[in-house]
Amino acid sequence: MPRRTPSCFDRGAPNSASLGFENSASINTEDNGLTSPFLLRDGVPNISLSGGARNDSFGAVRVGQPATTAVTYFELNRRTGYSEQFNLNIQQELPGQIMFEAGYIGNLSRKLASNNVSISQITPQKLAEIAARTDKVGRQADRPYPQFSNVTLVAPAFGISNYHALVVRVEKRFSAGFNFLSTYTWSKFLNDTDEGGTALGNEPNYANYYDRDSDYGPSGNDVRHRFTFSSVYELPIGSGKRYLTKGALGMILGNWSIGVLALMQTGPPTTVTTQTNTTNAFSAGAQRADLLRDPNLKSSERTLTRWFDTLAFAQPATFTFGTSGRGVVRGDGVVNFDISVLKNFFFAEQKGFQFRLEMFNAFNHPDFGLPGATFNGPGFGVVSNARGGRNIQVGLRLIF
Repeated sequence: MPRRTPSCFDRGAPNSASLGFENSASINTEDNGLTSPFLLRDGVPNISLSGGARNDSFGAVRVGQPATTAVTYFELNRRTGYSEQFNLNIQQELPGQIMFEAGYIGNLSRKLASNNVSISQITPQKLAEIAARTDKVGRQADRPYPQFSNVTLVAPAFGISNYHALVVRVEKRFSAGFNFLSTYTWSKFLNDTDEGGTALGNEPNYANYYDRDSDYGPSGNDVRHRFTFSSVYELPIGSGKRYLTKGALGMILGNWSIGVLALMQTGPPTTVTTQTNTTNAFSAGAQRADLLRDPNLKSSERTLTRWFDTLAFAQPATFTFGTSGRGVVRGDGVVNFDISVLKNFFFAEQKGFQFRLEMFNAFNHPDFGLPGATFNGPGFGVVSNARGGRNIQVGLRLIF
């Protein structure tokens, strides 16, 4: 039985590994949830954890009895995570004071803090024995630590991630009333670690505790292609400019500037999991579906009610884990243009008003969220949300 030990590590877990310092209990069934652990008509079981020695047997029951206590613990001699970062860039100045840069960026991280993981999953050897039994039901007694309802390793330091990118940048610094900056990134980001709360999605990363290689795949933040463009252009009209420096027409048409901020990128990945876990193994995470063929459709074939080929997946056979990996389905990309129009009215040096018209998602392009990814669940393959539409705001700013 693994021991708990205090550890200084790179992830907050203020309420973890508190067994022996608090009174709480959970009651698991003996047949992986097929029957109830107790009936309300019989009253709530009387469970007490206040007595007993504070050692590795605290809260344990005899094998075959209903387990009541879940154990959480930290690794002994927990390793410190690290990353290796490297890049190579080449720059060249082009005519017109334009700078061109191309570079490669790499980031390899190891021993990363990961999601909490159950280590009391039934072993593959035991699972094969269960499949040959008459009842074909995995029970609490078949788990590696049957005397506890669960045994959880807190934030284990076994995560890895690999990021590689080709980056191209073109820049013209502000001169003669004009500038721009444009970048293009072609990248691949793979990992097997914590994806909770990513900017683009929430990727389940654990399936089979005894097969961590199957957890390695595209990160929830894996965006293969990303293009950005930003620019400001001041019209050469009005006071201090090249044309119409005086007169009413110059006052009307002068001192206008236009700004553009554009983003275009491909969609993030998502993972298809099953609605019902049929591994019968008290598995460490959600069960992934079987993959029959490439589920991604051509853009001309996608609809909001069928974003990917839902028939490309199947329910895995009992006692088996799905054959599909992480991130096999791609969501919608992003096409967004923010445009601003500004005009300055100066009544004295460095004093005046600024009129601002700002349009976010100016072309009202629909950018859809991730499709439903629970096999045979409600909304499977259906896109039910989208990012915000066009937003226009007008303002007047006092400058002094």
